Parts: sequence; structure tokens; C-alpha cells
Amino acid sequence: MPAALSAPAALSVPAALSIAQISTRRYRHPSAVASARGTDDRDRRAGRRATVLSGVGAASLLVGCTPCRAEIVTPKGYDDPETSPTGFNTLRSDQDTIGCAYTIEWPSGWCRLSDVSSARSVGVDASFKNPRDEASTLAVFISDAGSRRSVADQGSLDKVAASRAESAPRQFNVGKRKRKTKVGEGATEALTYDVETKVGGGTAGRFGSAVELVGITVWGGKEYLIRATASASSWPEERARLRRCVESFRILETC
Repeated sequence: MPAALSAPAALSVPAALSIAQISTRRYRHPSAVASARGTDDRDRRAGRRATVLSGVGAASLLVGCTPCRAEIVTPKGYDDPETSPTGFNTLRSDQDTIGCAYTIEWPSGWCRLSDVSSARSVGVDASFKNPRDEASTLAVFISDAGSRRSVADQGSLDKVAASRAESAPRQFNVGKRKRKTKVGEGATEALTYDVETKVGGGTAGRFGSAVELVGITVWGGKEYLIRATASASSWPEERARLRRCVESFRILETC
């Protein structure tokens, strides 16, 4: 009987080893547990930081490449943009014009009107647009001058400027001056009126507000009106190069 009672208390060697192993895994020293947890936490935090930084890096690459991927859309009816290392292209009309042959500069990167023949039916001899900002334009208008032999025959600079400002509501002059336009290869020059007008409402269309600069010259029975425009917000940046284009207009022959 005593032997039977002692049997359950007796453990085999394999069973003892098994319990020892379980005990070792289940009851680790507190410092070991803390160390292990600390390592796990650091690993998780490092993983999160890597993920966040990876996302930020990817986002910055996307932001950095956005301008690179932006497409320049050529306006309908215009040729693809033309570029020049000087910053300006040059048009020489020769005999392909409804007036005297002329030359004019236009900004590099802009587009030139393709079907000029149709445009000439309404007096537009050349037209250019900025494909990045369709409010920025440059055009050459040629019309019959009638009996006028000079732009002065239209009236004084003040009168001509006022007539342009008063042609539509919410318009006013922001600049005006007289200058000379070269004619031919000699010393001949023609009087030119430059008028700068801020336009708004229906005149400016969906751009809300815009500025136009016109250079008006009368020569050989024709009036040459060189017109440059830009939105009011971009005018301070565009003004210098558009003024250069307007002033670059030259009549190549006396005709």
C-alpha cells in the first residue's frame, strides 16, 4: 500500500526535464523580459520611422517631378512652340503680308498662328500665344489708313489713348508715350503712339482683368497696330519682354 501511494509523486527523468523547460520559458527574469520588450519596441518604432520616411521621400519625388510631367498644350490653330537661345524668335514677313514687309520679335517658347490666310480676312497679319498662359498674346493688325498719312492724323496721343480706354466699360489707361518706328534701311522713321490700357469685365473675358499694350503706326496707306496682352496678375512679369516685342516692329520697305 505505501508503494502504491508513492507512485503518483514519482516523476520520470523525461517528465522532469519537460517541466523544467516549460518553467524556464514561462518564468523569465523581469530584467530579461524588459530588455526583450525594449528591443521589440525599438524595432517597431524603427520600422514605423522607415515607413514614414519612405512615404515622405516618395511624396517629395512626386512633388518634385510634377512640373517635369506638366504638359504644354499647343493652342488650337497654332504651330508647336518655337524656341531661341536669345529668348526671342524673329518673324520676317517679306512679301507675305497685307501691308508693307516688316519684321518683329516674339517670345521664345510661344506658338505662332498656323492659318494666317484666314486671319488676314479680319486684319490679323500675325498672331502668337504663350501655351503656358493663353492670356499672354502678341498680334499684328493691319488695316487701311484712308487719308491718314501719320498716326498724328488720328489726333493727339492723349485723344487716342482716351478713345481706347473709353471703348468699353471699366477700362483705363496706365501708360502712354510717343516714339519712332524705323522704316527701310535708311534714316526714315514713322511716328508711333504706345498706349497701355487695363481692361476688365467682358473685354477681358474669363481672365477677369488684363492689360494690353498697343503700338500704332501709320505708313504707306496702312495702319499697323501691334497688340500685346497679359492677365493683370502676370503683367508685371511679362511687361518687359512684351514691350520689347512691340518696340521691335520695323517696316522693311517704303512701299
